[in-house]
Amino acid sequence: MQVCYCQNDSISRNNKDILDVLYKLFNKNDSLRKSEDKKIAFSLLPVPLDADKNTGLVVSFLTTFYLGDSDKTKMSQVSFSPYFSFTKQYVFPVQSYIYTKDNKWNFIGDYRYMIYPQDTYGLGGHNTDEKMSTLDYQQWRFYQFATRKVIGNFRLGLGLLLDNYQNISEDSYIDEVTDYVKYMNGDFSDETSFGAAIQGLYDSRENNVNPEQGLYVEADYRINTSGVEGKKWNSIYFDARKYHSFHKYKHRVLAYRAFYWSTFGGKPHYLDLPSIGWDRDGRTGRGFTRNRFRSNALIYFETEYRTDISKNGFWGAVFFTNISSVSKLETYQFKKWNPAIGTGLRIKWNKKNNSNLVLDYGISKNDWSLRLGLAENF
Repeated sequence: MQVCYCQNDSISRNNKDILDVLYKLFNKNDSLRKSEDKKIAFSLLPVPLDADKNTGLVVSFLTTFYLGDSDKTKMSQVSFSPYFSFTKQYVFPVQSYIYTKDNKWNFIGDYRYMIYPQDTYGLGGHNTDEKMSTLDYQQWRFYQFATRKVIGNFRLGLGLLLDNYQNISEDSYIDEVTDYVKYMNGDFSDETSFGAAIQGLYDSRENNVNPEQGLYVEADYRINTSGVEGKKWNSIYFDARKYHSFHKYKHRVLAYRAFYWSTFGGKPHYLDLPSIGWDRDGRTGRGFTRNRFRSNALIYFETEYRTDISKNGFWGAVFFTNISSVSKLETYQFKKWNPAIGTGLRIKWNKKNNSNLVLDYGISKNDWSLRLGLAENF
């Protein structure tokens, strides 16, 4: 098994990152560091904010590598971003996107433990601008998908999905009954959601940390074994992303994303319902507080333009806009649309895997968000 550094996404020619800057500051000969043939590209980022405006600390670890010849095997990545906030949120997520030798198998993993009090704003058409309650709970998650190459960049496979919710409680800020109590019939007992999924995947990107060209399409059909009142339910999860590069050497990329997530055929737990910011990567809805909109169906569109500011690729910027809608509860009617716009700063963090320090500010009607990380939003 060969493990080596990840290269840029075939068009990028960036030649300076934060490690070069640190090397020049602390090395007497004032030169750029030598490019060494190490086995792994590793990035670490401690930041004093989280994605949803709560004061806290995120420590983001991103590791990228190859499990085969880099000419025949795509880049893999594993990230670990533990988060601690002063609002008593504690999150320990591990996410993986791994290709085996010659891209024969692809493994997508999402594993996490969360102690997560979150503000709620109601369901579907009942959504308000003011907080309705704070829902507190603990969650264990184990999601694992495995797909095998069929032809070219197209793959098929299966997934196992487990969510366990414990110690659920609610602190209400309104006089009437909250949407959680209405939907769950006042049930605050522990819940385990277990399901199996069929996954179709097409991925022609060479770099999944900072894509510059290619197409990504994922379609999952989930069959869940239990829900509210013991009723089984199903879901569809569809995610499509397209990237266009406008320059042979410089970073000039226009990216699009379309996302759809819905449940049907039963009654999922309240916390299993589609919600903004709760896609698998947690990156929908820049400009909105996570969990701002929730219902039985969610649709989301986003466009982003990415560009270098400095000639050496060290500084960069993005400009984005998105629009989303959740359906009226127990229907699939999208009548209220929620737009947002924003911009972001990029600092080249590791030129070996083309990762950036990501700082995005989004704004929408009555809401905003600030997000930091080491991988592009999509």
